[in-house]
Amino acid sequence: MDMILAERRTDQRGRRTGTGMDTGRGRGRGRGRGGGGGTGIVLDPLADDVATDRVVVTTDRAICRVALVAAETGARFQRDGVPHDPMAWMLAPRKVFDGGTAIEACLERDACLRGVLVHGLGLGLDVDRGPVDVLMATDDEDGFDDAEFDYLHGHGERSSGRADRSRAAPSTRLRLYTATLVDTRDNVMIQAFHASMARNADEVRARLTGRFGPDLAASADIRPGIHRASPVVVALVSDAVVELIRRMQRDHTSPAARTFGVDIQQCIQA
Repeated sequence: MDMILAERRTDQRGRRTGTGMDTGRGRGRGRGRGGGGGTGIVLDPLADDVATDRVVVTTDRAICRVALVAAETGARFQRDGVPHDPMAWMLAPRKVFDGGTAIEACLERDACLRGVLVHGLGLGLDVDRGPVDVLMATDDEDGFDDAEFDYLHGHGERSSGRADRSRAAPSTRLRLYTATLVDTRDNVMIQAFHASMARNADEVRARLTGRFGPDLAASADIRPGIHRASPVVVALVSDAVVELIRRMQRDHTSPAARTFGVDIQQCIQA
């Protein structure tokens, strides 16, 4: 297991007093954005700025990349029950970033994509860069369209004065989507998995609404592709079914893709 490299410190009254880190590499400044050297000192984000703080020149888009990876990290740690601090992962040197930290490396697009893939696919917390780059090369050929990005990350307005083309020209290509759902009501825990071919995530949520109702469908986690490391997938979906789903994903242009669907559900009485 990875060591916790940063932790929030509290005094005897439980008040947060700062943040410290021991990387085993000495204490010193990092080498800039995307570089191989990790930041040796974790600065308290709640303290006032001082004259000796390093100035980092960046862009709004780069800041959004770091925010995206931070959000994916926190969501993955909560979803998978990872017993570590998400901020520690962001501030510790990682092999997937060539020894740099996520908070610096993910200012760049490629590093941001690596960070999102690591947590979206539930890969190791210090996975090597090579396998992730292979996944990136495959994913770039089959990337999100604008409508899918809006659905997964919010329907925010784009830059002022620019038309939103995603609604005028939605994707017509079928691709694999999977959904997982966990909910407890009236002392009954429901765990469900769904897989089908669709043009976008809205179609999948509509199908879930017909099966489970709007309330449960609204809480479903819908993603492109199938993520074998997801706890619900591990619990419900056998290797043979996973292979069947992946086979249909590869054969997404066949007539059978339009009617393909897998639904697996179990209920546990509390």
